[in-house]
Parts: sequence; C-alpha cells; structure tokens
Amino acid sequence: MAQRYMLIPLPEGIFRGYDLTTRAVLGALYDRVRLSNYNLIGDPAGEKFYDPVEEKVYCIYTHDELGRQLGVSEKTVRRSLKLLEADGLIWWRKATYKGANRYFLHESITQELKGQ
Repeated sequence: MAQRYMLIPLPEGIFRGYDLTTRAVLGALYDRVRLSNYNLIGDPAGEKFYDPVEEKVYCIYTHDELGRQLGVSEKTVRRSLKLLEADGLIWWRKATYKGANRYFLHESITQELKGQ
C-alpha cells in the first residue's frame, strides 16, 4: 500500500529560502529515489534505475504526475524544478522523446536529510 504522507524538508540548511511547493517537489523526488534504491537491490542485473553514464540511481516522474501528486499545476512543478536545478540540487535527462524524465539528486540532499 502506498504511503499517505510526503516528506517535506524543513526550511533549514540547504533548503532555506525555498517555498513550500519547491520543498515538496524535492521531497517527492527524494522519496522516489529512495524507492529506486530499494528496487535496485532487488534487481539481479543491477541495471534497474541506475544510470551508468551518471553513475547514480535516478527516479522517474512526469511533470503531470508530480503536479497531480502535489496538487499543483505542471507550470508550478517546472518552476520549482528550475529553481532546484539552478542551485545544483537536482538535474534531469529525458529518457525518450515523450517519456518521463530521469531525475538525479545531489548527495548533499541525502546528507542534509539524514542530519535532520
């Protein structure tokens, strides 16, 4: 069963200055990356949700899915993602032309959230 809560980082440390929506977007991506890590462990080939070029685990989201989950518009999601990318906390790549994005998180996010 899916969890009914969302991890939203407090506006402290590296998350200071971000609005609630941007922190919620980051929390959703963080939760999905953690899930990708768990799925990677169960993959005998070790290829699922791991990008050999970036050498990192990624998560998959469409802007529409992320917006629906958070109850905001796609435009709001894109604005938050651009903010996080500009600050170097996340980056993404398109998997296919109309496919979902592959999102990667900077290690500082995990370190900061483990310290909270």
